[in-house]
Amino acid sequence: MDLSEEEAVYLKYHIDRFAYTTNIIQLFCNQFHPNRILDIGPHFLTRCIKEFVKPDLSISTLGWINERLVPSEGLYDEHIQFDLNDCDKGKVEFKHQPFDLIVFAETIEHLYTSPSLIISFLKTLLKPERGGLLIQTPNAVALNKRINMLMGINPYELIRVERNNPGHFREYTMQELLRYGLEQNLSVWRKEYCNYWASTNKVFYFLEKAIPSFRKGITLIFIT
Repeated sequence: MDLSEEEAVYLKYHIDRFAYTTNIIQLFCNQFHPNRILDIGPHFLTRCIKEFVKPDLSISTLGWINERLVPSEGLYDEHIQFDLNDCDKGKVEFKHQPFDLIVFAETIEHLYTSPSLIISFLKTLLKPERGGLLIQTPNAVALNKRINMLMGINPYELIRVERNNPGHFREYTMQELLRYGLEQNLSVWRKEYCNYWASTNKVFYFLEKAIPSFRKGITLIFIT
């Protein structure tokens, strides 16, 4: 692919996460045999799902889309342009819903709307039995952020001026995300603190390896 410098840096930074997530989706497929997947915030991961997860699945997408990175031909069946911050104001209807699995990866932290509303909305798009919701997000209390706080440094960036790339409004802990899912009567199929962004500092690396809650990533899969 002909990537911009920013896209190439993003891909290099996230490539281990894409591999991890693709494998987790494959494990879900092996157990629950889904047919239809909804990917929110289509990007490089959409291509990974289409190219590597077997058997081939019907993929729909929701959110904002970059047609150059995620071309419609042969990659997804249907896309709906929708801002999840408006999930309490309207509904979306896909031709082939409900979905067996919704992939909601590295998106929730970019939204200023309560996860209570967002997860309730996404649940309406899920199959009522054995439908999966994969949530992936940075760990708000990762070791590097705790160290920064102790040093008097705010580990979170300021809200950006650019509305089309707002950055992170809110990051979450594992317990917060679990609570949001359980409030919607979802069950936990898999939860994991992840090290796909492992520290280069050797001390941090071994601490993250020994204490899961110090790791930088969170992956959760709820099922209906």
